Amino acid sequence: MIKRFSFLFLLAAFYSTHTIAQISLIQFSSGYTLPVDIKTCGDDRLFILEQRGKIRIADTAGVLSPKPFLDIVSRVQYSGEQGLLGLAFAPNFLTSGYFYVNYTALNTGSTRISRFHVDSLTPDSADPASEEILLTIYQPYNSHNGGHIAFGPDGYLYIGMGDGGNAGDPGNRAQNPDSLLGKILRIAVDPAVSGYSIPPTNPFANDTSLGRGEIWSLGMRNPWGWSFDAMTGDLWIGDVGQDLIEEVDMQPAGSPGGLNYGWRCYEANHAFDTSSGCLPYSMYVPPVHQYNHITNSFCSIIGGYIYRGARYQDLYAKYFYSDFCVSQIQYLQTNDSGGYTNTNLGLLGAASISTFGVDRHGELYCAGINSGIIYRFTSVNCSPVATINYGKDTIDDCGTGTVNLFVPSGEGYDYLWIFNGDTVSILSTFTATQTGKYILRVVNQSCSNSDSVYVNLSAPLNVTFAGLDTLYCIYHSSVNLLPDYPGGTFTGRGISGETFSPSVADTGVSVITYTYTSSSGCTFSHSQSVRVDACLNVPENRWTKTIAVYPNPSQGDFYVRSFTSFEKRINMGITDITGRSLWKEDIALSAGDNSFPVHTALAKGIYIIRFTDVQSSASLKMIIQ
Repeated sequence: MIKRFSFLFLLAAFYSTHTIAQISLIQFSSGYTLPVDIKTCGDDRLFILEQRGKIRIADTAGVLSPKPFLDIVSRVQYSGEQGLLGLAFAPNFLTSGYFYVNYTALNTGSTRISRFHVDSLTPDSADPASEEILLTIYQPYNSHNGGHIAFGPDGYLYIGMGDGGNAGDPGNRAQNPDSLLGKILRIAVDPAVSGYSIPPTNPFANDTSLGRGEIWSLGMRNPWGWSFDAMTGDLWIGDVGQDLIEEVDMQPAGSPGGLNYGWRCYEANHAFDTSSGCLPYSMYVPPVHQYNHITNSFCSIIGGYIYRGARYQDLYAKYFYSDFCVSQIQYLQTNDSGGYTNTNLGLLGAASISTFGVDRHGELYCAGINSGIIYRFTSVNCSPVATINYGKDTIDDCGTGTVNLFVPSGEGYDYLWIFNGDTVSILSTFTATQTGKYILRVVNQSCSNSDSVYVNLSAPLNVTFAGLDTLYCIYHSSVNLLPDYPGGTFTGRGISGETFSPSVADTGVSVITYTYTSSSGCTFSHSQSVRVDACLNVPENRWTKTIAVYPNPSQGDFYVRSFTSFEKRINMGITDITGRSLWKEDIALSAGDNSFPVHTALAKGIYIIRFTDVQSSASLKMIIQ
């Protein structure tokens, strides 16, 4: 679980309560043996994992149920950093009854990811006999096993795996794409189907010769505590360091898989072991925050959560974490320079913090592993959260005509949305349909808070572009594309910057898209299809330069396009493959680009189109389908 965990189990001393600003801890529940995870299933119950193999339940008052929700002590190997380490409820748990656990298998020491089901007669009890083992991962040591599991906003199950130990990752597993150790894994699980499957967007899903399909990200040492931001979907990871540095990594929502966080080549942003197959540091994802062991004898980061509850404005949007050796509560929050500012709240009364968790309302908890106490975060400042849409001052509708306004919702709270002096809603969410300033007032018992936002409704931008024709021959020169709103990005086959090259696009239809982001953060796009044909190339000293027929194959109606240097009359005829004439017409070509439709009633088959004048002829094969 955490390095030097066995030694740290001996630490049982409590630190005196100390607060900075208004935030503090209060005891919520007690009586647990080695609590290592806190989870919600979506109702009022709080589920606490005990490392030796039990899952316990606490109610809203913190009262511990005497009967475990699940008891698999007889299957769990508890040694050092091994044990029952992770719990994840299926997103539809309240109707399906399925949940997933990460534990160390007795006798083998391997990590197991298993699925269980709630007892059909007792919702507070799971059926131990319902276990289905989905994934087994060999562990070379009893340290750095990771353990945390969670469902992401995409519905996939994420699994945090440490490098397997020992010190320094001697097997270099974290950088090995053929090993599941030292990774964040992502799998698709469905109780209707046995086992699991690989999400198609995983980095190695389509070519497992490059790495294991289960891998989502690489280069982790021991991601003991990690979580998804409940509002943004960002992934926050507390990755335990070696002997010098602890780090916080963050993966924004929508980031592609395959990101590499650098271990063992780097410990945070310091070179650790670059002797084998390491890339330059710039190729790895740097931490958003790090701290060293020199100060206050820190040793093992305990990653936490972004607070998205409704009760305390003091806590809102802050990422809380701690350290196992010195359980000082710290938090990160964004600053004006685009980075993060760290604040140390000091010792708030909990020793040997092993995990964080949130309840269904987003309220934050942590656990002391030696004391067996669950603490809840609180603040002397009772101002409820009134942060509209993540704290934005101005929101543009991006041409949609409406803007959805929202604020974290809490039970027993009153919400008052005001526009032009009138109350327009008393719900926690509201759809704005007019431009102007909206004011929100939130009341929680005797405390209140307010926020405001300016909504701008505007017409969508028409980001068209010029310079692209509908048909090119493969040997035509590149063309420059001219957008109405410069500063965006062109994408599509044959695109380089703002230039389209038919030879690079190759034959076939390409879709060229221009995407532009306005100063208010709105994204607009426009697409145009272009066809590239091989074309028949006739020397310039004759009557035409190029001839193309499109579409080809066709269903009988098609276009003929010709590029000629001077005016000319030609004859166009269609024959079948035996040479029998089926259609003829004299055509006048003007200098430059000529394009004209041809309508036929030909049956399916292969035909020859022949172009002739007094000097030369040219033929093309055409298919009717």
